[in-house]
Amino acid sequence: MALLIRVYALLIHGLMVAFVAGNVVLRGDNIFMSFDDVEANFTPKIKGSGENGVLYLADPIDACSPLKNRVVGDSNSPFVLIIKGICSFDDKVRNAQNAGYKAAIIYDCEDSIPLVEMRGTPDGIKIHSVFISKTSGKMLKEYIDRSDVETWILSNSENRPLSIKVVSFLALLAVVVGMATCLHGRNIIHERFIVSRVQEFHGMSRSLVKAMQSMRFTNVLEDNCTSSACAICLEDYSTGEKLRILPCHHMFHAICVDSWLTSWRTFCPVCKRDARTTINIPPASESTPLLSSDFQSPSSSILMSSLAKSLPVPTV
Repeated sequence: MALLIRVYALLIHGLMVAFVAGNVVLRGDNIFMSFDDVEANFTPKIKGSGENGVLYLADPIDACSPLKNRVVGDSNSPFVLIIKGICSFDDKVRNAQNAGYKAAIIYDCEDSIPLVEMRGTPDGIKIHSVFISKTSGKMLKEYIDRSDVETWILSNSENRPLSIKVVSFLALLAVVVGMATCLHGRNIIHERFIVSRVQEFHGMSRSLVKAMQSMRFTNVLEDNCTSSACAICLEDYSTGEKLRILPCHHMFHAICVDSWLTSWRTFCPVCKRDARTTINIPPASESTPLLSSDFQSPSSSILMSSLAKSLPVPTV
């Protein structure tokens, strides 16, 4: 059950990831954020599964002059965060490229809605660049220079059909897992209920039942206790069949009443008197109530019907 719930939670998380609106994604341990962006019209388009790297802050932050914090050696796919203003977008991106950065994320210096498209001349520009809002830029600044957090720039269009398929599959899988979780939980509750009911009932021992009187059926007696049919399986008695006599003097097929007393209830199916008693009980008559005042069971008729269906039918 716990495993199913965990899987379901992971699927819900997958759906949340698949439905993100933005193409700039920040991902790390217990961190997942996405931001809306607009790709520059003068830089190479992002293809495939996107680009990722560690985010750094430009120095100077507007990148309108050569950056002082250049990439040294084989850095881990560095991205640079730049603020809008002072100079053109393409100048900022060229300075980031000359400093060795793989991509430039430029954020607005004003609270503008919607995001503007970055325009410029593409001459010599080989790195990617996107534009995000002022609020998104402030949030990204809190995660700069952290190697344990990845910044992703995803494709705007090429992955969209795949994303739709992934979302559809995850949604279907989430529904299936949810239904399986509900069914599994219901089965567990049902099993626990059955076990509790079984544990509550303590039937008579087989040795005690076998010690009761028995006889071979010959014909119907005139004692109001022996009829022509067993009250449990409702089958007529056949000559020579073994009948069990309960302390209340009612008689049944031995196989029927033995199963009743050991597996279902410990009272007579007819008069409801406790079959475990050793007190001499007078034979029943027309004035004997079918349900005694000292024991009543509203479920006895259901139990008798269930037992009649489960017991083998005596043969002639």
